Amino acid sequence: MKHYLFVTFLVIAAGNLFADDNSARRYAALERNAITSKYFLLSTKQAQDNLKLTPEQIATLKSAMTDSPTNIPAVVEHRRLQKQLLEAAKSDEERTKIRRTGNEKVSKLIHQNWEMVLKNTLSPAQQKNLSQLYFQMKGPIVLLEDTNAAQQLNLTKDQMNQLKDVAKSDDELLTPLRHRFLGLQIQPARQRERTDLESEIESIARVIKEVEKDEDSELLAVLSKEQKNSWSEIRGAPISIDWKMDYFSDTPFVEN
Repeated sequence: MKHYLFVTFLVIAAGNLFADDNSARRYAALERNAITSKYFLLSTKQAQDNLKLTPEQIATLKSAMTDSPTNIPAVVEHRRLQKQLLEAAKSDEERTKIRRTGNEKVSKLIHQNWEMVLKNTLSPAQQKNLSQLYFQMKGPIVLLEDTNAAQQLNLTKDQMNQLKDVAKSDDELLTPLRHRFLGLQIQPARQRERTDLESEIESIARVIKEVEKDEDSELLAVLSKEQKNSWSEIRGAPISIDWKMDYFSDTPFVEN
C-alpha cells in the first residue's frame, strides 16, 4: 500500500524529470548496455567537452553509430554466408532458424564494431574519463553489473548480497513501471490524444526517477565511509547533463 500511495503522490508532482543537475546520472532511462550507454554520453556536448573530443573523433563516433551495418565488413561477410545457408535450406522452419540466429549474430557484430571504434578512437585518458562518466551515469547499481568496479571498492560477499536485495526489492516496483513506460512508447492499448499520452509518459518517468533516487541512496548506505570515498573517485568529477526523454527509438547522435 505504501508503494501505491508513493506512486500516486509522485504522479502529481512536477519538476526536472530525467537528470540529476549535479551529475551525469541518467534517471528514467530504458535499460541500455555499457557500450550503448557510453555512446549516449559521447553524443552529448557536455561529455564531448569534458573529454576534449576533436571534431574528427566526434565524426568517427557518430558514423559508427549511424552508418548502415552494410559498411561493417564482418556483417557483410556474415550476410553472404547466411544467404548461402538460406539457399541450401530445405524447409521454412530451417530458414526461420537461420534468420533468427543470423539476426542475433549481426547484432553482436554491430556491438563489437562499436566497441572497437571506441577503443581505436579515444585515447587511454579519454577512455578512463568515459568510464568514470559511465559509472556516474548509471549510479551505484553499476556495482552489481561491473566486476571491476565492485573489486575496486573491495565489497564483501555480504555487501554484494545486500546490494542485490535492495535491487530486487526496488525492481518489484520499477519493472512494471518501466514496462508501462516502454509500452506507451511502442504501442498504446487504445487511441488517445497525443498530449494525454505524453503527459502519462512524463508522469511515469518522474515516478521512476524518484524510485531510482531512493534506490541510489539505499545502495550507497550499504557502503562504508571508505568505500563511499572510493566510489566518488571511480565515478570522477560530476558533470551536469540535461538528458532528454529516453524513448525506445532513441539512438545516440540521432536527433529525433
